[in-house]
Amino acid sequence: MSVFMRTGYILPGVALALALLTSCGDTDEAISPVPRPVESVEFDCMVSDGIDSSAHTITCSRPKNADGTVKVTSFEFAESYSAYVVVGDDLDDPELDWDLPVEKDAKIPVPDSGSFAFAILDGKDRVVEVWTVVFIPDETSSSSKKSSSSSAKSKSSSSAKKDSSSSAESESSSSEESSSSSAKTESSSSGKSSSSSSKSESSSSVKKDSSSSAKPESSSSSKKSSSSSAKPESSSSEKSSSSSSTPETSSSEESSSSSSLESSSSSEIVPVESSSSSEPVLGVLLRDFNVDGGSVTVDGNKVYVEVPYGTNLKTLRVQPMDTVANLERPVEMAFVDDLGVLGAYTVVAGMQLPGTHFDARDNTGFWATTSDAMANSVTEASIKISSHANLEFSSSRMTISTKEVVGSWIGIEGSWKMAGGFYFAGTYSGTSAIDIYQQDYSSGTPSTGASNISKDMTFGKSFTARPTGFDVTYSYSHENNSNSSYPQKGLIYVMLVSSNGKVVASGVVTDESSVGMHQVHVNLVYGSDSGILNAGYAVKEGLSVGTGDEDVASIHVMFASSAYAFVVAGGTLGNDDKYRGGENSKLVVDEFKLVY
Repeated sequence: MSVFMRTGYILPGVALALALLTSCGDTDEAISPVPRPVESVEFDCMVSDGIDSSAHTITCSRPKNADGTVKVTSFEFAESYSAYVVVGDDLDDPELDWDLPVEKDAKIPVPDSGSFAFAILDGKDRVVEVWTVVFIPDETSSSSKKSSSSSAKSKSSSSAKKDSSSSAESESSSSEESSSSSAKTESSSSGKSSSSSSKSESSSSVKKDSSSSAKPESSSSSKKSSSSSAKPESSSSEKSSSSSSTPETSSSEESSSSSSLESSSSSEIVPVESSSSSEPVLGVLLRDFNVDGGSVTVDGNKVYVEVPYGTNLKTLRVQPMDTVANLERPVEMAFVDDLGVLGAYTVVAGMQLPGTHFDARDNTGFWATTSDAMANSVTEASIKISSHANLEFSSSRMTISTKEVVGSWIGIEGSWKMAGGFYFAGTYSGTSAIDIYQQDYSSGTPSTGASNISKDMTFGKSFTARPTGFDVTYSYSHENNSNSSYPQKGLIYVMLVSSNGKVVASGVVTDESSVGMHQVHVNLVYGSDSGILNAGYAVKEGLSVGTGDEDVASIHVMFASSAYAFVVAGGTLGNDDKYRGGENSKLVVDEFKLVY
């Protein structure tokens, strides 16, 4: 069985899913769920309980029409969908009879094989589902009803539903006993009473364009043979009858499962067992998928794996495959859900940054601050440089504020500068207030000139994940300054940076007036710096905008109470128009979370 993906390539079941795990999958495209186009379908030959929607199988009695056809009495499907009879036995890459549409009042010839299939096409003539109609002899139709009803009660997690034709073809004297046995015993022989039915079941979850499904210009050029798909077994009723009378052994079961999932590349699929059941399934159960040391969350067709910060995303051990996977980028895989449907999922791995609940100051070394230097007063040549710490944690919130740095001579204040509060991913080499007042001070009387303390900041921490955005809960208290070139405002930014200094993605939040505690979501834009590099903020030197496709090597995060007050500027009494920050402006951060 092949699973056809919407992104234009074929994913051969779990075999290729496992191969993708050990390679570096490179797509951010989300996979949309396959639509369910069929709303109702009826033929004039259908027996009671003769339709299995999950297996895409219809059971009919032998046609009584003199011309050997069955009539479609009702066929309703979603808008823009259509259906055509399949030519031949290949249900993975079906060849269609464009002259024989399946629609209300249409008459379909019944082949000698005792079954036929029809394909459902979407508005672009792409095959999305294949159904099989199987015929049984009239004299055993009552037995078929019992078998079909009993079989419907017992669901297999591998989608290998028992075909009602299997139990119907057993001897009439033991039909009820065979029906009871069919409900209790999950044998692969009943699952393959018709290989056409089995193939349609296992390929029902995801179908993709095939070379034969594109509508031709004329019917003469419409019938294309499929050379890439593995040929299915014969779907004759006689084979179904012989297989239903005696359950096969477990080894036969595995052989049947492996054969029915054989891909166009002839790779063999081995059934995987559920952790909660010894019953083999045709693929990895979604509920069993996990990563050592991580947690798994499923949202539609996205599987998010969160691991602790610092985990190597290139060497994640995944279960139950027991193999090493590279999940630095999203990877597309196939899983079997709880209904037994094999589908396509996008697996995304990520992590949160340490200390972002802000219940206490981070002690891992991930974050840096200028606050420690602000709190460390220094006296040089009878001139004292002093300020106060401007970072605190309380009630699971971080508060950073903008403070003055004061220079005084023999206790007489004579010079003031303004420094913002900074909490950022990286390191800070300054150790005292003099490093704030005058960056890289060596000797002599401290000057009143501007001091660029970002030169003592090292930006960025190791990081390789690819989040789509971030959520931040914060408030901001605005205090005006008089510098019109550098107006006071709060700042939060995130940049993902490659190893060669390219900004892979970025997002920014700024405020020029006070806001109460609230949460905002910011999308990270790949292939953009969001204007951060040219805004005059404190950033690493030498960065440039990338394409967005580069590998991520580090993450840069900045929280600042005053966006421009990393350049500590001021003057003498009455001359504070150079200040790049508003004294006592505050940024309070409650929580920060990366979104994947």
